[in-house]
Amino acid sequence: MKKISDLINLHKVKGILKKALTFAGTSLIIASTFNTAVYAADSSTTYKFPDISLQVSVPDTLVGFTRNVTSNNAYLDRVGTDDVEELRSLMITNNIYLEAIPKTTDINYEILINGKNADSDVKNFNETDDASLLSQFDEYVKTCDNIDNSSVTENVTSSQLYKNDTTSYFVVDVKSVSNNKVTTYVKKYYTVMMGKSITYTIQSNGSEISDYYADILLSIVDSAEYKTIKKSILDNQFVSEIFTTVITVLIPILILALIVFIVNKSTKKTKKQIEADEERYKAAYAAREAEKKASGDSKLSD
Repeated sequence: MKKISDLINLHKVKGILKKALTFAGTSLIIASTFNTAVYAADSSTTYKFPDISLQVSVPDTLVGFTRNVTSNNAYLDRVGTDDVEELRSLMITNNIYLEAIPKTTDINYEILINGKNADSDVKNFNETDDASLLSQFDEYVKTCDNIDNSSVTENVTSSQLYKNDTTSYFVVDVKSVSNNKVTTYVKKYYTVMMGKSITYTIQSNGSEISDYYADILLSIVDSAEYKTIKKSILDNQFVSEIFTTVITVLIPILILALIVFIVNKSTKKTKKQIEADEERYKAAYAAREAEKKASGDSKLSD
């Protein structure tokens, strides 16, 4: 039968192992989803983009890819490529800072955030008077409408001005038909803030954008904060790639070392415990010797 002390130590070891494995799993998830200044809160993930002075919150039903996406991202194959450098290059070329898709296997829409420097003569929309804003809105709709070239035909199906507590947006719905007859439905929110032109887009191939999907895009737009964001060294794509690789390799080693250390510490007796055991053994030995002596003296007296 096992001693009570052994059972206690075994229970401690099991608890340590459980905590260590939980820590390992959490750490690996963090490493695999590492991105541009990302943190989760209230069922959403917040992304910060210093280059375009933008911070947005994206629902956790979506998985986001930024220019710092790393090769160990578990969802990388969902965007049709296993080459992380190709994805980064496409995002930079097309001024894309975020691509978000559903986490489910049925990817029937995607959301994009594009940003670039605005023309120097264009004011931030929250500082523009209504007449100027309306004039710019008309020009914007014209640039999006009646596009017809060798690769695509696009027409604006509806348009409106949208204003929230932060700024105003030009909103257009576009039907796009490619030269291979693939129809894409697009909804865009466009604004100028902090000297940057920002476009939020949702697009769906083959079917019109439902109100539910449109509300997801609107929630991202309404979450937007336009402010100066300090750059971090981890915003560099090469640093983030190295960081996640190192973390992925080191975590199992560190967890194993932690388990060995704690198990040894939990089973190894301290100096005080050893001294207490010695005193207990001495006392027990003295008691036995006293009992023997008392028994011998009793026999002699008889």
